[in-house]
Amino acid sequence: MTTETLVRTSNAKISEALELLNEAAKEKKDELKGLMTNRYSHIREAMTSGVERGKDVLKHTQDLAQEAIIQGKERVKEISGEVDKRVHKDPWTYIAGAAVTSLLLGYFMGSKRK
Repeated sequence: MTTETLVRTSNAKISEALELLNEAAKEKKDELKGLMTNRYSHIREAMTSGVERGKDVLKHTQDLAQEAIIQGKERVKEISGEVDKRVHKDPWTYIAGAAVTSLLLGYFMGSKRK
């Protein structure tokens, strides 16, 4: 055998070995991809369920906030109605209270401190 023939044979064997390695790598790639998908699917599911739970909690919080706002509005209406009745029943008491409050506020804001 000549050197040239040995080189061709070597090159052919190397090419064949590289092809086998490439095929094995492709098979392992698919196998590894399947393993990774199966092994870490529970993490993906946990994250997805966590997001869904977060949405549920947010919706519940929004519902509670809306309910609190509605109750607050109703309470303000009740209190303002009671104050309106009391002021209409005895207006001079509230006029005097407002005058005294204004006088005290003006005195304290107008006084100079050293």
